[in-house]
Amino acid sequence: MRTCVHYFIIFIVLAVLTFGACDHRKALPAMTYYAFQPVDAHRWSCTDTLRFTPDTATLASDCDLRLSLRLSQQFAYRDLWLVCEQRSDSLLRPHRDTLHFILADARGRWQTTGVVLHEAEQRVRSVRLDNDAHPEFLVYHIMREQEIQGIYDIGLRLDPLK
Repeated sequence: MRTCVHYFIIFIVLAVLTFGACDHRKALPAMTYYAFQPVDAHRWSCTDTLRFTPDTATLASDCDLRLSLRLSQQFAYRDLWLVCEQRSDSLLRPHRDTLHFILADARGRWQTTGVVLHEAEQRVRSVRLDNDAHPEFLVYHIMREQEIQGIYDIGLRLDPLK
């Protein structure tokens, strides 16, 4: 009887070691981060900063950064100037990108998608994200007017680089 118990225990130990060593689970594919922050459609002041803080645990270390915006007919300008600023624990100083969205032609015809809400998207650059760096992306406008109207929300997208 003791021999059977010993063989059973040895069998269990070998089975656990075999299954532990042969873990065939694949790593999960990197996810896309896509989030929108609402803007006061009646006034977006140049001091109003939108903050995006993606969770890097599900993201690839190298990503393609894009900004999206949705606006209404109340937007009274042909173009829009934005700054996208990346901050993190691993960066010594913030990395700033200036984006110029051209939203209408010289005659005022929209150069965007959508009918009621107009949408535009623009690539910013490739970014490297460290898992322990706690990245934060800040977006604000640098238009000549202190307050602009007609922008509903701004979106930030991080796609894994292929």
